[in-house]
Amino acid sequence: MLPLVLLSLGALIGWGAWGFVLWRFDPGTSRIALLLFYASLGLAFWGTLTTVGMVCRWRTRDRIASRAEIGIIARQAFLITTFLIVILNLAAQRLLKWWNIIPLVLLTVALEVFFNSLNKRDRHPYAPKS
Repeated sequence: MLPLVLLSLGALIGWGAWGFVLWRFDPGTSRIALLLFYASLGLAFWGTLTTVGMVCRWRTRDRIASRAEIGIIARQAFLITTFLIVILNLAAQRLLKWWNIIPLVLLTVALEVFFNSLNKRDRHPYAPKS
């Protein structure tokens, strides 16, 4: 339960940082303000998606996620967050078209499949122990 509380608190701090950047800085005036805008929004998205993923696993499995599952949830949340930040950045530069989204979706899915396949042998019950 403690990881869920800490992640929720971190997500709230991330949203607070994004609100502070949004009200205090104008992203159109400098690159630093734009970087702070996207970084704080990315941290807020990442914390929120990780928290939502943990709550979904908790509700469906009736137990708190293990450390390995938290790592998987955080990785998936990071990939989705990166996808969303890239989409928002392309939209801000008026470069977002449907043909830009397809390769980004394929890249995100390919990265998740790659990471899932890394330790497949270790999780298989009949795999030889090395």
